[in-house]
Amino acid sequence: MVESQENYNHKAALTKQDLPEKFLYKKDKVALVKLDDYEPENVKRALKSLIRLLDIEDFFKRKSILLKPNVLASTKGAFTPTVFMEELIGIINEEKTVKEIFVGDSTITKKFTSVALKSSKIKEKSEAKGAKILNFFESERIKIDLKKPIYHIEESIYLPKEVCEVDLVVNLPKLKTHGGFVYTGAIKNLFGLLGNKQKMHMTHIIKSDFQKMLADIYFAVEETNKTNFPKVLTIMDAVMAMEGKGPRGGDPRKVGLLIAGFNSAAVDIIGYTLMNGNPGDLEVINSVAIRTELPVDISQIDIVGDVDYKDYVIKDFKKPKVAMLKKRTIPDEGFTSKIRNKAMSISIKINKNKCILCESCVKHCPAKAMERKNEKIIIDNNKCIECFCCGESCPNGAISAKWFIFRIAPYLGLLVFVGGTMLIWLLVLIIMKLLGL
Repeated sequence: MVESQENYNHKAALTKQDLPEKFLYKKDKVALVKLDDYEPENVKRALKSLIRLLDIEDFFKRKSILLKPNVLASTKGAFTPTVFMEELIGIINEEKTVKEIFVGDSTITKKFTSVALKSSKIKEKSEAKGAKILNFFESERIKIDLKKPIYHIEESIYLPKEVCEVDLVVNLPKLKTHGGFVYTGAIKNLFGLLGNKQKMHMTHIIKSDFQKMLADIYFAVEETNKTNFPKVLTIMDAVMAMEGKGPRGGDPRKVGLLIAGFNSAAVDIIGYTLMNGNPGDLEVINSVAIRTELPVDISQIDIVGDVDYKDYVIKDFKKPKVAMLKKRTIPDEGFTSKIRNKAMSISIKINKNKCILCESCVKHCPAKAMERKNEKIIIDNNKCIECFCCGESCPNGAISAKWFIFRIAPYLGLLVFVGGTMLIWLLVLIIMKLLGL
């Protein structure tokens, strides 16, 4: 099929862009600070060290500031610790000239977000420090067209009015795995600014397209910035990461670092490297690379601090298979293609021993692929888009994602064993008959 002129021109434009000056500010600098625990004094000291290493002691003056934590759920290790909001608000308020401080997020639904903000105590602790709490499902939306750099997959992004109006967004992600997208970090955390998240999941079913959309959100936030300095400052919590069945039901894994920088892609490169991953496998990083001159390789990054990141790489970090991000639609033509397509599909599994039949997964599935039937949760695999919203909403860690081929591997092994045994006996019988025994 001949590609349309419009699509061709767009692809060409992706690689021919003059970046605004704001993207050049400390674009290659990432600060690392050692932090072993969440004791308030230690967190405060580490945050001040990051600010000093980035040389931004005066950066908060005369600004309205939004803190954007990860408030997925109050499950242990699934959200940005409240101590970061408390101590960072305290540091910012030392300036005395700050206009206003907000703390905001959106999770799966408006109600789910309100519950998570309250049960995690982020609302209580932040308000006690003088910040205003925002549930972005309640926010007015403003359409932002992506121009510099140009969009990759979403021409326009609808952002909360408060995000458009503040002077600075301090992005506070947590280093975690994700059952549907392998990794969730700095750029993925900005997905929480949207109020149409389920629609985005349904629109961008192909994993690579979804990742490109995440990069579009990052650039949309910067599109609202009219200054020559970046609008997004990322400070990632990699003190206690989450491995395994993230982003909610995984296991804690100590890394012992805070990571900070104005280039969110660079922060993600460091974060995923610490998981012993290859950042080039993440389509969101490739999406940034194709349309900007921002450093997107760890060798290009100026890492400052008194620690060597190589000493913190966890070789046996448990993360989902990268192939989940590389999934492509295989044409349903011929018997072989159908088998291959099924084998390489992602299978959502519900652990019946952990499932408490709360139906949170049913309520929050954007594809409406789940239902409660005969006292168990049933998944319609023909409808499932493998976004893993069900796993994010499950309060008991009962949902996991694996390649279908790995789900049936034990049965295939049993089949091979039984078939092999029968074949051996058949051969023995034939030999015995030939020998007249």
